[in-house]
Formats: sequence, structure tokens, C-alpha cells
Amino acid sequence: MNILVVDDEKAVTSSVRVVLKALGHVVDVLHDGDEALEMLVESPDQYQILITDHHMCRLSGLQLLQALQGGLFKGKVAVLSGYLTADLESQYRALGADKILRKPFELDELRNAVEELSNFRQ
Repeated sequence: MNILVVDDEKAVTSSVRVVLKALGHVVDVLHDGDEALEMLVESPDQYQILITDHHMCRLSGLQLLQALQGGLFKGKVAVLSGYLTADLESQYRALGADKILRKPFELDELRNAVEELSNFRQ
């Protein structure tokens, strides 16, 4: 699977990349939602899974998913965050988020989430 990971915390992206590459996935990492939006607009079919943080500097994960509405990105979406209220989680679900993982998360949780998303690809 081709996976795009978007998180402004480099320690998080490094850990996620190592774990997912060890599982045989191709993993690209970006540190801002703006960059992710640009990449997904240019190549909407390049990734089967998008893993995004919520709180990022220029464009939040929520704003990223809002911008991708209308079928631009057809893959699965997982949200990683330690800052989600029930209302934000509901908004993510309404925008099509398939999985929500709360930081800090166990690496096994990440592995299981990606495996589940891989099995239920569109």
C-alpha cells in the first residue's frame, strides 16, 4: 500500500514510517497539511491511505479533509491526535475518517489500524 503520513511532529512521522515500512508499505511523509493537500490534488490516486494529525500549523487535518471533499481522495483516512474533542471526532467522522487513534498510541494500534484499512480498501 502507498501511505501518506502528515504530522508536524518529526518524531511521530519517523516512528510511523519505520513501523509501516517494516510491514512492506511505501510511506511518504509530510509535515504540513498544505503540502499534503497540494500532493493529493496533483496525484489523487497515488495513495491508498492517508494518516493525518489534527493540529498542524497552516492547515489542520480537519481542514485537509474538508478540502478533499467531493471525492478528490478516494482512499482510507486515519487521524492521529491527542487533542480531539467529541465534537471534532464527530466532524472527522462526517468527513469520512475511517479510524481515529489518540496520541500517545501504541505501535500495535497503528499496525492494526493500517491492516484493517488495507483490508477494507475501496
